[in-house]
Parts: sequence; structure tokens; C-alpha cells
Amino acid sequence: MHRPRNQRFLILLGKSILAVLSLAVVLLLYAEGYAIWYAEYHLGVPTEAEIAALPATGHLCPLEAGSPYVALADMPPLLRQAIIASTGPDFQTRPNLVLPAMAAAIVKGDGRPDTRITFAVTRHCLHVLAPDCCHSADWHIGSLVFMSRLERTLSRERILESYLNDSYVGYNTYGVAAAATAHFGKSLASLDVDEIALLITRFRWPRPSERDSEWRNYILDKMLSAGLIDEAQATAAKAAPLPVLAVPPRKP
Repeated sequence: MHRPRNQRFLILLGKSILAVLSLAVVLLLYAEGYAIWYAEYHLGVPTEAEIAALPATGHLCPLEAGSPYVALADMPPLLRQAIIASTGPDFQTRPNLVLPAMAAAIVKGDGRPDTRITFAVTRHCLHVLAPDCCHSADWHIGSLVFMSRLERTLSRERILESYLNDSYVGYNTYGVAAAATAHFGKSLASLDVDEIALLITRFRWPRPSERDSEWRNYILDKMLSAGLIDEAQATAAKAAPLPVLAVPPRKP
């Protein structure tokens, strides 16, 4: 018995689509395997074993010798909570692997996950641990592989601690402890709500700008939305004057 022509066409079409999808899966697996091999043997991206051997406390990958260090547990709770609320709300809950995290976010309709915290640590750790690795186009492969290894190997708390202690935050300073003194003339523990908000903006915009008030208020709104401060605190913080300090000369 002969099948109707339309039915034969649909069967053929289905088989063709299945073959194309199968080929696409094979090509994706091959590309992933090649990227891992390329990063492992050609670029020299630090391995998970090398990452695990990094110091368990203190500076993870310091870029500036002698920068002060503050353990995460000793930082003001509002600073720790606000940096996550404004920079990566899903930082502590998303999957360890960067690509699965992106896929999960797309499925949930959240868009691309915010990887700024881990990416910042990736950038300066690669610079310290493998200065000859990942230039030009290689950077995209190497940084993605290293970022995934970093999140598989270290706790989120350790990554956040490195981000807060080793990132450049303006005024020729690295880390929040040095930045509190440089920007406000205070200790980290003495910062007010408005100063914490402005300090957080320095992770993205290190240099003082005429938009400082706008950026500070944006962080304050994030803190308010996350329930970290109330309306009265947000209003008072937005009305606080911006600090006026002499800007030291930039390093050559």
C-alpha cells in the first residue's frame, strides 16, 4: 500500500530535520571540546588544580602590592548585600558553569545572567597568573573557560571577597578598604549609606564624574528595591553632598 504523497513528504522532512539537529549537536560538542583543548594546551589558562592551590585567605590575585585586605565577614553587611543587589542579584544562586547559567536564565526569561563579579576576578587573575595568555581573539575563549573553572573551584564567598579586595576602585587604589580612605577619608566600617552607594559605583566608574550623583542614586534605588534600606534612608542619602577630595596623580 502506497502512502499519500503528502505523508511521504512529511516523513522525509522530519528525517531531514532530525539529521540536521543531530549534526548541529555533534558540531556543538566538537566546538566545546576544541575550545577546552585550545584553552588547556594552547592558551595556558590556569587549571582547576592551580586555582585550588591559590591562598584560601588574603588576596587571591593581588594587582597592587601592599593593598589592605579585609575578610568578607569583617566588611559592613550593607556593603556586601548592596554589591550583590546592584551587580549580580543571582550571583550566589545561579549554576556554577557560565554557559548553563546563561541557558537557565533564558529559560526563566531573565535574560543573560550578570557575571560582572566573576568576570572582574577572572580578568585580574588571568593578568596575574597567566600574563602571556589570552590576547586578542583568544581572550574570549580563555576568559570564558577560566571563569567557569573559577566558579567550579572556589566558593562564591571567596570570589566576592577577591572582587571587593582586589578590584581597582579609583584614586590609584585597589580594594574597598583603601578606597574608603582615599574617597572619603574614613575607615570602611565608618561609611554612611550614601558613601557605600558611591563606593559601589567606583567598581564600574573609578574616576570621579559629573554623573556621580546619578550613579549613586541608581545604586541607592537598587538597595531600596532589595529591602536593604528604607525610604527615609534613601531620601537622606540622595540629599547628602558628594565628597570633595583632591584627586592624586594617575600612575604612569
